[in-house]
Amino acid sequence: MSILLLFALLFFLSCLFIAITTYLLYWYEHEPRIETLFPSRRDAQKAVRRGIFSALCSQLFCFTIYLSGTILQYWRKKTPKAPACADAPVILVHGLFHNSTAWVLFRHWFKKTGITNCATFFYSSRNDFNTISRELDTYLTMVLDKYPDSKPVLIGHSLGGLLLRNWLASSERATEVSGLITLGTPMLGSKLATFSATALGQQLAYNGTLIQQIEAREHEKKIPPVPCFALYSPVDNMVLPQESVATPPKGWTLIKTTPVSHLAMLNNKAIAILVSGIITKLFSK
Repeated sequence: MSILLLFALLFFLSCLFIAITTYLLYWYEHEPRIETLFPSRRDAQKAVRRGIFSALCSQLFCFTIYLSGTILQYWRKKTPKAPACADAPVILVHGLFHNSTAWVLFRHWFKKTGITNCATFFYSSRNDFNTISRELDTYLTMVLDKYPDSKPVLIGHSLGGLLLRNWLASSERATEVSGLITLGTPMLGSKLATFSATALGQQLAYNGTLIQQIEAREHEKKIPPVPCFALYSPVDNMVLPQESVATPPKGWTLIKTTPVSHLAMLNNKAIAILVSGIITKLFSK
């Protein structure tokens, strides 16, 4: 029992350390111009404190359930499945170092609003961006071929949103979806990519080569082929600076959410309800 308690304590302290450290970096990055991002310095400090608390809670929750998703996806060699039917399908794509369990609460809240036909595309963060992009294209091609008139809504958190944005800019079948919604996506990359332990994470360098390549593909199409929505938190602790997460491509709709951490966007009921409202509007068009 003492070993379990020690492990639980170390786990808690590790999550707390990550939450505090990332927000210290957030404050260091934005402090000289914090009044331009919030009504006052006091409001900024309050939002950051809320961000730290949400980061701690979301890390404790997500890390706890992460193992089950890893076992299902990799140990059992499970592959992403298509939506159950052609009726209003929603495709969910997680972010870096996550798996299908990222969407467990969103799917629960979606069901309460009548959105039940969801499917999750997942991938290994050990692969590079181009490899995952090809896997995503293969998966979406399979879905669109299986349900040619379904026009699914695509939703991506963090790197998942960047993968979908890249697909939208490069695929000839982009008009066959109803729309795209991103959550906390590093539209311009992130300065924290420098600290990533994987090649995939380092590819997300702020205004780096990958971002420039995606922007070049978008420039050729000039406007997004379908409605696109970028949701961001004003205290995102993983995408620095804030300009990155709050600067979507031209033609996108930008929406500021309640101030929560990067990971906590997946665990916030108000954000899930907001997204479900956008999904409903996209399918009604």
